[in-house]
Amino acid sequence: MSFFTVPGKVRFGHTDSAGIIFYPRFFEIQNSVVEDWFDDVLDSSFAAFRETYDLTTPLVDVSTQFLVPCRLGEKLDVMLGIIHLGRSSLVLRVMAERDGETCITSRAVLVCSKTDFTGSAPWPDEIRKRMQSFQIEESET
Repeated sequence: MSFFTVPGKVRFGHTDSAGIIFYPRFFEIQNSVVEDWFDDVLDSSFAAFRETYDLTTPLVDVSTQFLVPCRLGEKLDVMLGIIHLGRSSLVLRVMAERDGETCITSRAVLVCSKTDFTGSAPWPDEIRKRMQSFQIEESET
């Protein structure tokens, strides 16, 4: 049980006029972390996942709490863990932390889908196997 963690910082392009993360930019950051996880851990970039398996991973549900403002220049660790790994879906916990304090927490549901969007498909066995080491308990978040 572990999190995939990407260190980063709040950049000018992430912020609003008050100098804090503008909420749509967090969803871009969250998606970037998911893409990095596919590249670095699951050994299948989004492009390769599409080309190799003819599958994609649309986001179908998201719930996010912005607990503490994240300001321009602050260093953040963005962490990803799996709350639930289903046959063709995945419930993720994505959190942004600053010095160990959770600033943003998000629950996101991805579905493994055929690229023509005619229905879901099971996760490929080798991808699913790599995902399993990132399962976390809900209480860890």
